[in-house]
Order: sequence, then structure tokens, then C-alpha cells
Amino acid sequence: MTTIDRSFIRRVVRARTVLVVTLAFLTAVPAYIAFGNVGGLASDLTARYTTTTGQVVDEGTERVLEGSRRSKHWEEYRTVTVDYDVPGTAGSDEIRSDTIQVGETLDVWVRDQTGKVALEQPAGPDFWQWFWAVTMSLLTALLAWSLVIAVRNSIRLAAFRPDGRQPDFVFALGGVSTTTTGKDGKKRLLEFTGLIESSADGARVGERGQLTAPAKHTPVVPVPPARILGYRISSGAVDGIVVLYLPEADTWWVATLSFPANLQMAPTAG
Repeated sequence: MTTIDRSFIRRVVRARTVLVVTLAFLTAVPAYIAFGNVGGLASDLTARYTTTTGQVVDEGTERVLEGSRRSKHWEEYRTVTVDYDVPGTAGSDEIRSDTIQVGETLDVWVRDQTGKVALEQPAGPDFWQWFWAVTMSLLTALLAWSLVIAVRNSIRLAAFRPDGRQPDFVFALGGVSTTTTGKDGKKRLLEFTGLIESSADGARVGERGQLTAPAKHTPVVPVPPARILGYRISSGAVDGIVVLYLPEADTWWVATLSFPANLQMAPTAG
């Protein structure tokens, strides 16, 4: 097995571990919400009701904690107890009402699965039930797919070895620029522009591309190299991770390869 200097690669793997943990948390939150919403939607879609007559036999109060996180407060609601008979069983339920009086007889709808009482014929799931169930499910699927990709790429980076493998492409360097991001502009990104001089599969040869990497994950060399050898870890417009090799410095590092549209229209800086 070929032994290479993996110091810069290990830095990226550690950074991506934070990304994976963050994505896992972000996936879990909408997944939990989606589970509850989809479960509620499915329950309402399959609910069956029996119409019967109910008798109001008692009244009481229900104390509920309401409000936003900063202004929670207790609210009291008047409730009445309704007894009912449905084929094969008798039951009762408490419902909120400010107008119904003890002793009244009224028509009610009893949910077969739970015995809960409704004073009006249930209309089934509303728009917002559908909206949150579908939206949270789609968001969960999107984040889960991003998590799978992040985990896959992290595993591939951690396991990367050249071991006689030919470079996937040769990048002819045209220019290097620096941009700053993050809070107070403390994070420096290096952007290497150039073109794909050759590739193992013949794809994108002659196209202008850009290699982007944090400055702290990039080796310092006295003279910018004319050519950089690249090994693909992933491909795609968003997550085109590559391992790069500088033969002159015998050093390995990681960057993201992209093909911005504006580069295709402009000459590469020399």
C-alpha cells in the first residue's frame, strides 16, 4: 500500500465529521416532526365515526399552558362531560364548551378508534395537516440524502489511497485568488482557476474550472505549480470533492472542483 502524507486530508476528514454530526441533527428534527404529522394525517384519513345522542352530565375546567416560549401562561377552559351509547358499548368524553349546559341532550359524533366526541361532523384532514406532513417529509428526505452523501464522501476521503491509480484529471493552473468568508472575514478561501487539460474518461477536457479550499487546508508552496493532478472522491455541481497532488512538492490535499458558468465566458487569468 502506498504511503502518502495525509496531514491535509486528515484535517478535512475532521472538519467533515462536524458536518456529518450537524446534518444528522438537522435530519432528526424534521424527521420527528414529520413522524408526528404523518401519523396524525394517516389517523384522520382512516378515522370512522358513529353518530349518536349524547347526554351532558357534568361540567368542569381544563387548565392549559399556552403562549410563546417567552410568555407562557396558564389558561382555564370550561368543559362538559358527555355520556353516550354506541352499538356494543357506552362511554363518555370531556369537550370544551362555554354554552352547553348540564342536562342537555345533543347529537354527537363518536370516533370509533378512540371514543373521542365531536359536536360537529368531522371534515377530515385540513390543508395545514397535508402541508406540514408533505413538507416535513420532503425536507427529511432531502436532508437524509445529503447526510448519506456526506457520510459516503467522508468514508472515501478517510480510505483514500492512490496505490497505482492513475489521476482522474490534470488541472492546468491559470491563476490563484483569495476570498474571505465567515464572521469578521476570518476564514480565507483559496480559489484556483484553470482548465481541465486531460482526464481519464475524456470528460470536460478543455473546460475552465475552479478548485476551492480553505487556506488552512492548503499546502504552501514557493511557486504555484503549472499542473495539479486530481483524484475524484465525488462528482456533481454541489459536492465535487477531489484529492489533489502536487508532484513538485510531493503533497496531497483536498478541494472542491466546480465549473462556474462565468468562467466559461472569460479567459483564464495567467
